[in-house]
Amino acid sequence: MKLLYLVHFMAGLLGNTAGNRNCPDLIIDSCSCASERSKGPSRQIIRIKVACSHGELLETLQSSLLPNQTVTLILSNNKISLLKNGSFFGLRSLERLDLKNNLISNIEPRALYGLPELKRLDLSNNRIGCLSPEIFTGLTSLSKLNLSGNIFSTLPLGLFVELGALKVLHFGTESLMCDCNLRWLLQWAKNPSVRIADETLCVYPSALQGQPFKTLKQNQLSCDGPLELPLFQMIPSRHQVVFRGDRLPFLCTATYVDKSTQIQWLHGGNVMVTDEDNEILVEPVIIHDCCLISSELILSNIDVDATGEWECLITTSRGNSSKKVE
Repeated sequence: MKLLYLVHFMAGLLGNTAGNRNCPDLIIDSCSCASERSKGPSRQIIRIKVACSHGELLETLQSSLLPNQTVTLILSNNKISLLKNGSFFGLRSLERLDLKNNLISNIEPRALYGLPELKRLDLSNNRIGCLSPEIFTGLTSLSKLNLSGNIFSTLPLGLFVELGALKVLHFGTESLMCDCNLRWLLQWAKNPSVRIADETLCVYPSALQGQPFKTLKQNQLSCDGPLELPLFQMIPSRHQVVFRGDRLPFLCTATYVDKSTQIQWLHGGNVMVTDEDNEILVEPVIIHDCCLISSELILSNIDVDATGEWECLITTSRGNSSKKVE
């Protein structure tokens, strides 16, 4: 029995020693480092897998801490919110990068620069709303990309122009709008080597809800129907009882459809602007993560002129929508 325990102890010790030898500069408790068996004819090539899941990491690892031979890097299930420029620079052998289930909301344009061998990139289940082609510059080997579970409702024209090797794409979200703004993507996906995942389903408009994007026809991706916003809310949303001299703020938030999206405040049908004499403040419109737009109206000193309907009007090139409260 003692001999068996000793054998297990020595095996564990040797395993840790091997891990330390593979990644001598990586001293984070939640990370493991192991060598992978090469699948090619040259089985002598050293391939390293680094896994740092469920580690409460707030930012990506410094690439200088990782071996040049790292081919797999798993940083899933952490609390990373930002991918800075050059986050993985130097890891030229990296083939798989897993960043799913983090809090990523901002990806700087050159965050993924310097990864010519990257084949699989998983950015699913984050808070990404802004995407641009520059993010994917240089990823000439990328064949599988997962963007599902983020907060965007559409994808900008030409987003994947840099990804000539892409074969599998996931981009389903809870607010995916299958309209004319995604016609370019359907046309791009006609390439027989590209496959859009079955799980990528339309959510809006309601007529296409639940339909796989890859099964759509060009004429189904229309912007002619009534405007359906995945999110549109006005706070407060119900009749308010206030007294003279009270302060009453209104907040309006809606899906940012495209660059034509604007917010206007109306009272009794009249457009409201900041009026210092009557202590009315209309805050500048704010665009959040390329997917939400909001504005605040503040009545600092209510009087009898404030009675009636207050309205938040969303205007877009596709149509308008509004909410009202008295």
